[in-house]
Amino acid sequence: MQGFSGTTPAERHRMAAAWLAEFGEALQHANYPRAAAMMHPDGYWRDLLTFGWIFKNVHGINAVRAWLSAAIGSHAPYNFHLDGEPFTGAIGEHNSTLQFFFTFETDIALARGFVRLVEDTATPGRLQAFTVLTAMQELKAFPEPVGQRRPREDMRTASREVENWLDRRNQARQFRDRDPDVIVIGGGQSGLMLAARLGQLNIPTLVVEKTDRIGDIWRNRYRSLRLHNEICMNHFAYMPFPDTWPVYIPKDKLANWLEFYAESMEVNVWTKTTFVGAEYDKAQGRWTARLRLADGSMRIMRPGHIAVAVGVSGLPNIPALPGWNDFAGPIVHSSARTDELDVTGKSVLVVGAGTSGHDIAQELHARGADVTMLQRSSVTVVSLEPSSVRPYELYRQNDGVRPIEDTDLMAASVPYGLLARLHKPLSRQMAEEDKDLLDGLRRVGFLLDNGEDDSGYFLKLLRRQAGYYLNVGASDLIIARKIKLKAGVDIERLEYRKVIFSDGTALDTDIVVLATGYKPLQEVVRAMFGDDIAARVGPIWGIGNDGELCAMYARTAQEGLYFSGGGIPGARAYSRYTALLIKAALEGLIPTAGGNIESTDSPNRSRETEHRKRSEPVG
Repeated sequence: MQGFSGTTPAERHRMAAAWLAEFGEALQHANYPRAAAMMHPDGYWRDLLTFGWIFKNVHGINAVRAWLSAAIGSHAPYNFHLDGEPFTGAIGEHNSTLQFFFTFETDIALARGFVRLVEDTATPGRLQAFTVLTAMQELKAFPEPVGQRRPREDMRTASREVENWLDRRNQARQFRDRDPDVIVIGGGQSGLMLAARLGQLNIPTLVVEKTDRIGDIWRNRYRSLRLHNEICMNHFAYMPFPDTWPVYIPKDKLANWLEFYAESMEVNVWTKTTFVGAEYDKAQGRWTARLRLADGSMRIMRPGHIAVAVGVSGLPNIPALPGWNDFAGPIVHSSARTDELDVTGKSVLVVGAGTSGHDIAQELHARGADVTMLQRSSVTVVSLEPSSVRPYELYRQNDGVRPIEDTDLMAASVPYGLLARLHKPLSRQMAEEDKDLLDGLRRVGFLLDNGEDDSGYFLKLLRRQAGYYLNVGASDLIIARKIKLKAGVDIERLEYRKVIFSDGTALDTDIVVLATGYKPLQEVVRAMFGDDIAARVGPIWGIGNDGELCAMYARTAQEGLYFSGGGIPGARAYSRYTALLIKAALEGLIPTAGGNIESTDSPNRSRETEHRKRSEPVG
């Protein structure tokens, strides 16, 4: 057999079912050498919570065998079944793969998997797994009340109740005489989707948002902002966008959606509320959290868990520019509103050449400003189309074809180490397609790179969420010299209406916009929780030594503290696992200590009824 493209659906079903039956039998009977031998020698296995309450990826047969022997223990998987019909595909150097979803169980969970099989070149007809994903979907004892399990009230009883749905909603969101089990800090897409997931698991959750309205995190940003990736990958958990929506979503449309989503999913949100700080009592297993309310008063709450969902970029990075106080014009960071600046006919220096720098420079030019961009270091630039869409072609191909939850599993089945391998040739292809654009930028002196280890912009996003731009027009303006460029230097000092650069040149300037990015999220943790917890948690975001994102979506070294952020796709897909981890901790299914600790507790052990102390208003 040379590839799978010429096979019939019945043949593909037979091959997949036979492989899965052997694989499942080996795992169920703890024959880990046999299961590992069914992997390709260069194969990857990624597991999301199924065998150890952590995100884990392993590469190679020996590593798979060692990990299975250490991880599965008493949680042996069983009851493997194909989920849908197998289909053909390709990945990397494997031009023909047989791919399929499957379901299985452990003693405590229902799970799904996804496999890409390739033919063993040494043994024709023998199939090996190049990628395997196993992922927890729900806890058996605590299924989500969705679909056919959706809540059903006895209308005869409900019609005689004094309180109606609105009364109950208002009581739930007020938390007058009780504490939530979880406080989520941040009412953007990450915080709202995590809270929605927690709500479906019957976990009392409060989202605190410091802005005036849900969605202001987008509503208050620069006027021209749109999502730079397509709608196909940006749907929300439980609620996909309408089919009538545009491919690239405007920021105000998205802001209004967040407000609509929170109300539709019955998420409890307190706006105009600031999280002031918290301390963790290990003996009690609870936080003492301080919230400043809209009226200026303080509220003390004692949740068991806190999830920080303020993005992954942290606090604005505002450089201390010599002569700041001598400069006569406005100096604003890109995180603040630039819409209200009077820029017509004025000279504006935009410091920074990342996405925000480009977008703001383009917008200010359109409003009549004489814009100069200061580029201090090299940037990866790709065209919006066709290049920037290639890393998420999987979502484009499956949009409207299969549920986005399936596509999320397919995407998650490619560990970040393999993703970096795949993106090296892909990024070179993209650079070739963008040759005219990149050559034009080089001619005007723009500093370009192709990412760390030649892996392109998408790995930059995963590693540090900075250092790239998807061209929606600013690059064309730079090439045409309509946006001026000053590259490879920095600001030495500011004067009254002038910027002096490190090469000795000067620019008459009325306004300075600092598109200088953000400090690491670890600094937000330091400000909220103190030095000790910041040091304990360590770096957040970026690919760690274990090949997973650092401290994101998973249990952290600080008990009861979680982080959710990044783009909409990550927030949607991984909020499921954060919610399951929190539910499992509340129900006593996993140890109370943080870190990579596997559960040995009884799956039927439930949380004891606990007395939630009345929250204390202190001002």
